[in-house]
Amino acid sequence: MKAFSNIPAMAWLAVVIAALAPVAAMVLLRDVPAPAPLALVGGPILAVGLMGTGMIAAAAAGRLWIGVLFALLAGVGLILLARALGMPALPHPISCLLAVIVATLSFAARGTLFARAMNRNGWLMALFVVAGEAAMLYAASALPTLLPAWLLVLLPAQWASTAIQTALTGTGTRAASSALFALAGTAATTLLVALLWPRRWPYLLMFSAWLGLSALVWHRPGPPMPRSDLAVYALPALLERPANIAPIAMAPPDPATASALARVQRQLASWPPAAAEPDLVQRARNLLLIAAVLDLYDSEPLQSHLPGLVSAAIKTRIPAVDRTAILTAIALHPEEGSVAARGALPALGLPANTGEEKPVRSRMALYAAQLAARP
Repeated sequence: MKAFSNIPAMAWLAVVIAALAPVAAMVLLRDVPAPAPLALVGGPILAVGLMGTGMIAAAAAGRLWIGVLFALLAGVGLILLARALGMPALPHPISCLLAVIVATLSFAARGTLFARAMNRNGWLMALFVVAGEAAMLYAASALPTLLPAWLLVLLPAQWASTAIQTALTGTGTRAASSALFALAGTAATTLLVALLWPRRWPYLLMFSAWLGLSALVWHRPGPPMPRSDLAVYALPALLERPANIAPIAMAPPDPATASALARVQRQLASWPPAAAEPDLVQRARNLLLIAAVLDLYDSEPLQSHLPGLVSAAIKTRIPAVDRTAILTAIALHPEEGSVAARGALPALGLPANTGEEKPVRSRMALYAAQLAARP
């Protein structure tokens, strides 16, 4: 097609590099000793892949639909590759799809504007923007305190990363609604500027919208990036553990977290590891895994509210006469029984856990000890 034939050879190379860079990151992370490492950093990786392919392709071809097509193909390909490399099933496939589509439109819109403003050199501007935002995004992922928070909220790549990551390991896109709204708003205003080009006054509208939407993200930030914690804590040191290990929230959840908890509770009623497991000890162990896996991922604010839900489920499904003895046995002997139910957590809208069993068994024991001591 003519739109593809007009793309310079160097621009094609830039698109290919933009698509292969996230692939290389996934391959390098494949053997990292962490639970589902690709899920833990899937947000930044997918965001960079969508931004690089969508923005550069749209800028090189001067067509929005080409940028959208390339970005969607890259997004689907990266998710399939991550699954092939061991990433667990998506806990929120619809939320993930929504985040990918909105981010794709936003990035492709910026590429289209670069094409209108700079003609055949628009892809160079797109490449410069992609390189800058990708560098800051990866720096923020590797060293969370390196960049100031006010700088990150200005980056559409960070908005996309938050929305996608929340779909991979958190409550779903409702918790990242401000980031999705910001991506959609910038896409609309950017396309308006491209449509009205060469008029310059729409730029004022676009920049005003960008700053206003950045303020929205600052005021209503999404959940923080999960931080896998592989440390194993012995039971005698339970009371000396860091405050962020095996927390149990005392305050009520925010609306997004409350919605996620309600969804987990509904799906828990028919969850086979809890509903169909005849052995009471294994049933309790399966329920404790719900809290243990999210705590291992450090997926706040959800992680500290799930233990209350788990406690209520255990009280409902384990007879009171056996409850304390079962929880104490799990706390004292976390190495016993099966933790296979950790792979079935996506059925509850929660991320699954893979890899070494010892860390998640440690968290399971910590929660068992805490719940055993509660009335």
